[in-house]
Amino acid sequence: MARTTRTPKADPTRPFYAAVGGVDVAVKYARTGLSDVQSRLSKTDLEPKAIAEQGRTLVLTRVEDLQKEIATIPSRFEATLNAFVADLNETVGDLNKQYTDLAVRGRTLVGRVRGQAATQQLKTEATQTASKARTTATQAKKSAGAAKKSAGAAKGSAKATGTSAKKTASAAAKATRDAADKTGA
Repeated sequence: MARTTRTPKADPTRPFYAAVGGVDVAVKYARTGLSDVQSRLSKTDLEPKAIAEQGRTLVLTRVEDLQKEIATIPSRFEATLNAFVADLNETVGDLNKQYTDLAVRGRTLVGRVRGQAATQQLKTEATQTASKARTTATQAKKSAGAAKKSAGAAKGSAKATGTSAKKTASAAAKATRDAADKTGA
């Protein structure tokens, strides 16, 4: 499957979320740094000069560690973002494949239903019913002038139309049952 790389649209909220994430990282390191300082302080000498030197060394070391960690954040963020984009592209590809498969399946089903004998019979019956209905309408118009003479013909034509409509309804029901039998196969 060929993958296309798309440049994501610029998200105006991205800088805000990045800033919040940065603050979260800083708070995390501040909390762990504070507990680390407290544990080391309890082990240290309580003389002011020793405390100051140990504190300064501890703070400088922690600042250096934080600077190194901050320097790796963009690359880690980019790697995570690239992984998410790859997963998203794969998901979109899978959805497109499923959509295509469903379309092919639907086209096949419609072709089978259109080609079945019951559907063809329904089409023929519907055409005959429409033709007889037009004949009935024409004869009814003609009979308006010669009411007694043509009334019998119009009545017979109307009866034939009704019979044809019943046959059409029966054929439609059969076609529907046959189509339902093919659905889901």
